[in-house]
Formats: sequence, structure tokens, C-alpha cells
Amino acid sequence: MLGEYVGSEQYARLLQRGQHSPERWLQFDAARMQADYNRRPFLVNHRLNEHPMFGIDALFDLARRLPARQVKFRRGDIAPDADFDASFARSGDGLTLEHLLAQFEPLHGYVCLNNPEQDALYRPHIESLLAELAAHTHPLDPHITWYSTYVFISAQGAVTPYHMDREMNFLLQIRGEKTVDLWDPSDPFIMNPAQKDRLLAYEGARPPYRPEFEERALHFSLRPGLGVHHPFIAPHRVWTHSNLSVSLAFTFRTRQSDRDTAAHQFNARLRRLGLKHPKPVGDSTWRDGAKALSLHALQRLRHPLHPAGH
Repeated sequence: MLGEYVGSEQYARLLQRGQHSPERWLQFDAARMQADYNRRPFLVNHRLNEHPMFGIDALFDLARRLPARQVKFRRGDIAPDADFDASFARSGDGLTLEHLLAQFEPLHGYVCLNNPEQDALYRPHIESLLAELAAHTHPLDPHITWYSTYVFISAQGAVTPYHMDREMNFLLQIRGEKTVDLWDPSDPFIMNPAQKDRLLAYEGARPPYRPEFEERALHFSLRPGLGVHHPFIAPHRVWTHSNLSVSLAFTFRTRQSDRDTAAHQFNARLRRLGLKHPKPVGDSTWRDGAKALSLHALQRLRHPLHPAGH
């Protein structure tokens, strides 16, 4: 599985480091965080466009250095309603990474570098950012339990089609300009309770895009030094404009999002057993907690040597 789990001792060290770090690459407004974090999207400021490790030459070197399984690439000029998970497999056409990097803009290249934190040169920089992030989120949502980062390098006209992740996210624009379209994950018109249960239980394809969603989209224009917060499982789509773009996505989970995920997975089990309309996650904090505990108990019975939820 991509990403890394964060234990209690590691989190405590990261939190202390982030709270006392003299260098601030992330610049979140405390009032905006208090009002909107994990409720609705909002813009954030950062200084990663000044960071030497996120220059295009350094990132192309990283792409060549990372294991092949961590580097996804394709032509970027695909339909905005294409299937996100299948988009890389469908657009290979014999293209090699080296050829794409050498002819990146003429080929409308799109590269996703998964988990740069696993590279020895990048790990200390990513961990420093994780520490800063923990310092900002801890008062609202304590204990990051898992994180994963992704660097997106895209040429003019590249599209990341509509999809939703299973975490929270801060997408930070480092070079070039993008438009990010986001949808409210709590809107049942966009995703109904059954779709969210199946999404978080990894059952079937992600909920699909429909043209009637357009009027409910929120649009965010990103330039270097700006980022946007994606709430938990918020659907989104990304457009690259008329220049080469570099973005860093910082995805993460917390104890609360883990509880919500487990409650959704418990609901998915109830649906498989024939209960068509279990109480939706989010209606009752007490009920959601009980569902999460019940799921973990079932997992321990089935896999007694594995920690629940891992």
C-alpha cells in the first residue's frame, strides 16, 4: 500500500518539531482553518515555489531515480470525464518515461511521482512539511495516522479527471497555473450514502461524474504559492493552463477520519448482509464510533495477529 503509517511516538516528535520549527513553508490562516478545515475547500498560502527540491530539473531527476512502480506517466490531453484509475493504462501507447521527459511539453506530458518521501534526498524535506502540517491540524483534528505525498508535473492542457480520494488533502501549487474544481462530499446529489460506503470499503469503481454536477462545482485558481484544501473524500478535477505546472499533494488520515472510514466499511458490510438503508455515517457521533469499534472487533477475530485497520 502507498504511504506510511504514523505511530504515536513518531507523531509526538513531528508535532513538537512542527510547533517549534523556525522555518515555515506552510502559511495557514488560523481563523480559516478553524472555520473550514475538513468542512469546505479553502485557499492556503505556502513558499514551496522557493524550495530548491521542487525545481523541474530536480524533479525530473527524482522521476528517473524512483522505482518504476512509483512513477505514473501518460499524455495529459485526455477527456475530463475519463476514468481516473484507468487513465494511465489506456494512454501508454508505448511511451517511455525518458522519451516523455525529453519531449515533455510537445507530448503534453503528465507525470505523477508517488511517495517522494521514500527517496533519501526528499525524505527530510517531506517530513519537515509533515511536521508543519501536524502543527496546524492538531488543534482541530489530532493525530495524523497515515500520510502519502504525490508530485504532479503536467504540461499545457493536461487534465486530472473527476475522482475522489479516501483522505484529506492539501494541493500546493509550486509552478504554473491550475484550476481545481471541487464538490461538496456531504451533498447526497454528488455522492449518496451507499456510494460513500462502497468507496471507503473499496467495493467497485469510484462514484462517477455526471454532467449535472457542473452547476455545483466550486472553482479555485491556483498559482505558485497558493494551495487548496480538499476535505475528506471531496470529489475534484484539475486543469493545467498554458504553462508547465508542478504541484505537491499532501494526503493524510487522522484518528477521526479512520473512525469515519471504519464506520463506512461497517455500513458496507450491513448492506452486503441485506440491510438496504443503514444509518448514514455523520448522523450520530456515538453510533459511528460504535460501528468503528464493531468493525475493529470483527477484524481482530478474523486476523488476530494484525492491528485493526492496517
